[in-house]
Amino acid sequence: MDAFSYYLGLHPLGALAIVLSTVLLYFSFAALLRWYGQRMYASPSSLDLAVVTVLGAIVGRAILGRVPTLSGGLLALAVLFGLEAIVGRIRRTERVRNRGRHRAAAVMVAGHVDRTEMRRHHLDDNVLWSALRSAGVRDPAEVALVVLEQNGRFSILRTGEQIHPAALTGVRHANDLRARLDGIA
Repeated sequence: MDAFSYYLGLHPLGALAIVLSTVLLYFSFAALLRWYGQRMYASPSSLDLAVVTVLGAIVGRAILGRVPTLSGGLLALAVLFGLEAIVGRIRRTERVRNRGRHRAAAVMVAGHVDRTEMRRHHLDDNVLWSALRSAGVRDPAEVALVVLEQNGRFSILRTGEQIHPAALTGVRHANDLRARLDGIA
């Protein structure tokens, strides 16, 4: 019976260790995904999936400590969900406060690839052309604008169609883009 309670129970010092490791690893993992995540969403390869899976296993194992217990796992889940709720609230208030902070980026304007934005987001032409083909684009001249959204997806707007200024809401350098797009319309 001692072994049974050993794997279910949790000592106060062990609980503190789980809370601390969960908080530290949550913010470390969030920073890593914030820095590199948009590219992973844009072009998820088998290797990217394997890396995220391994990272998840490492984080999970590190959070639970030497001997994972049921109560330790439940505590870690509660801390993770609590952190996510708190960070979600902060993110929402931060968005309201910092409306000028843009996360989406134009990677192609008027048929020309913006190499700086592509490098900034760790993207290559293969990923971009895969999205363009999926949208039925056969020639760069058909493209007015390609936006890499914050969720990693591409939005493709074609030439010959009027682009409403609101369509650029949340896109980095929206005013410059409007001027460039007005010049080709």
